[in-house]
Amino acid sequence: MAPSSAPTIGDEAPNFDLTSTEDVLLMLRDECVRTAMVLYFFHDTRGDRVRDDLLALARRWQELSDADARVLGVSRAELPALKELQKELHLPFPLLHDDRGFAAAYGLEEAAEGEVPEGEAPAPVLAAVDRYQILVLLRPAVASVDAAMPEVMAALKGLPSPTASLPRKVVNRIVDLWVN
Repeated sequence: MAPSSAPTIGDEAPNFDLTSTEDVLLMLRDECVRTAMVLYFFHDTRGDRVRDDLLALARRWQELSDADARVLGVSRAELPALKELQKELHLPFPLLHDDRGFAAAYGLEEAAEGEVPEGEAPAPVLAAVDRYQILVLLRPAVASVDAAMPEVMAALKGLPSPTASLPRKVVNRIVDLWVN
């Protein structure tokens, strides 16, 4: 279960293992090894605010991909509702069903038991995690994804390349394999 206080930038990002709208189990520690992660934690799948933020992430998906980052949306909403939302908004990234409350570890406030009345859902949280599972950005109660994107991109552009820690000999061998 999630710890009671949210981590800060520079801390190890709390791990999670959640079912995605692609019907696979995704674990943060396995995903961030391949690429940096942009995580959007939310409650209400019906609210305009969340829909606008998810659409903003979809619009910036290619830019984030070019920055070697992958987007994941995380919500306590049921998986069928998340699948419908992904389909309706044509989202190019998966949404994860947070059935065990991992989002609380990132500072997303718990919603009241049962349905979340529109307009009363806790504000979403936006986070970015590097390839070593270290938080490089954490924005609890983010105003909007559009407003936060310059900061997200700056945090991602400041990350070293995936091959930065590899010995030169290994990098040269990889390049040789790609070329030949």
